[in-house]
Amino acid sequence: MTDLEYLLGKALVEIIISIDLSDDEDIDPDIATNILEPTARLLQRTSGEDRRALVALLAECGEEETDPERRMTALDLPGALGLT
Repeated sequence: MTDLEYLLGKALVEIIISIDLSDDEDIDPDIATNILEPTARLLQRTSGEDRRALVALLAECGEEETDPERRMTALDLPGALGLT
């Protein structure tokens, strides 16, 4: 994995976690869904090899999280995005 691929994956994780953990008053749940569902559909179109690499990257990013709530959310991302 290149540095760029890692940074893009990490940025994606940060954005998704921030949206997922935001208060309903900050981001309307319907808007959050409208943002995240197309992203999930796009990621689900990856080939088997790329999907495995993406799941591994998401797991790595999750393991790096020190905040327990963010860590749990990050580690749940592969399933939440329909990648596993």
